[in-house]
Amino acid sequence: MTVERSHGKARPTLPRASDLQPNETAAKPTAGRTSHGHFAAGNAVGIGARFTATVRKSLGSKESKGTALVVARDARRVFGHVLASLPSDAPPVRALLAVYARHQALHAYYSLAAEAAGLDTERGLELLVVADRQSQRAERVLVTVHDIARVHATAKPAAASPPWFVANAESEDDS
Repeated sequence: MTVERSHGKARPTLPRASDLQPNETAAKPTAGRTSHGHFAAGNAVGIGARFTATVRKSLGSKESKGTALVVARDARRVFGHVLASLPSDAPPVRALLAVYARHQALHAYYSLAAEAAGLDTERGLELLVVADRQSQRAERVLVTVHDIARVHATAKPAAASPPWFVANAESEDDS
């Protein structure tokens, strides 16, 4: 803060816009980029983004309309909450968890549709059969997700391996 004299008194003044110096922006990282600053083919960020996009497709599109949007949102919620409870969030865990979340969301949708159609009607019973099938698939996949997460949580990380490389989970001490 600067002080200036005005009418015989010292008064504080705020800095003027012309007095302010622009901050220097941080340089762009060069790893995985071309000479122009664009991402290069095969960079780790791009590979991770493609995998994330693939998992998102399994969960459903945000641009969906109507009931498809409801199912997609439910699948995303299930995915996030279950992922937080798992011991590992390795790529195979995330990929299989997306399948589980989708089946669980479809189970909830068909259960609600059966309820709306009437649980004692023919249409309601047909929808309950579909909901039950989705529930069974979800349960089977969830068991596998837990097994895979446990394996990846106890696996030793590979030293200096690229992010897309999957290390062998078997130990070398078993000779």
